[in-house]
Amino acid sequence: MAVSVRDKKALLTLLEQAQLVYLLTRLPKKQVLDDPNDVTRLEAGLAAMRAAARDLSAALREKYTAVQWDELAAKPDSPDLLWRRAKRVGPQVLRELRPLLAGEPEAAFMLDPNAETVKKAKEAPRRARPSPASRRRSARR
Repeated sequence: MAVSVRDKKALLTLLEQAQLVYLLTRLPKKQVLDDPNDVTRLEAGLAAMRAAARDLSAALREKYTAVQWDELAAKPDSPDLLWRRAKRVGPQVLRELRPLLAGEPEAAFMLDPNAETVKKAKEAPRRARPSPASRRRSARR
C-alpha cells in the first residue's frame, strides 16, 4: 500500500513516540511508576501517539486492524492502566506500522521489537582438575 505524504508524516511522528513509550516499558514497572517524571513522560508519549493516530487516514487505520486503535484513543485514568496500555500498544504500533516506512531514510534506525537479540552462548562447565592423589592412583593401574 502506497502511503500518502500526510500519512507518512503522521506515521513518523507516531513511530517516534511509540519508540519512547516502548523504551520506557522495557524498564521495571515499579521503577517507572514510582518516578513522577517517568509517569509524565509515559503520559506525554501516549498523548502524542494519540494525536498522531488521529492524523492518520481512516483507510490506513481500517487496513491495520492488528493495532488496537480504540485502546490507543482512550485516555487512561490511572498510572497502572497507563502502564498496561503503554506495554501493549507501544510494541504493537512499532511491529505493525514500521514496515510501511521501509526504505525511508527517516525510519532506518527505528527500533524493531521483533529483532532477535544476540545471546552469549553459555560456556561449558569446566571439569575440576584431578587431585595429585587421584593421578597417582590412576597411574598405578
